[in-house]
Amino acid sequence: PLACLTLFLLIFSLSSRPPSFHLSFLESFQCRVNTSGVCETGESFCQTPGRQQHFLRKVYEGDTISYGCQGCSSLCVPMKLFNLNVTVNFRGCRDSPLCNKF
Repeated sequence: PLACLTLFLLIFSLSSRPPSFHLSFLESFQCRVNTSGVCETGESFCQTPGRQQHFLRKVYEGDTISYGCQGCSSLCVPMKLFNLNVTVNFRGCRDSPLCNKF
């Protein structure tokens, strides 16, 4: 019952917006970066609608970057994971366009 009420209020609030209302999207870099820092997939852009954020993931082997990834995602929890000689650094941002620059 509470979930239904919440859903109803959300739908009602979205439908009662004035016609000039539009969602703002922030542009984000999107590519897979190699050890030299060069985008392997051809640099492109994605947009972050709603609660999506920009993300930047860097994977290191020892002190050397192995590869990186940039894009848009619904899950952007800042974290650092360690496994023997491999470190994964993951961060999200949504405060400005292209804030996930490699």
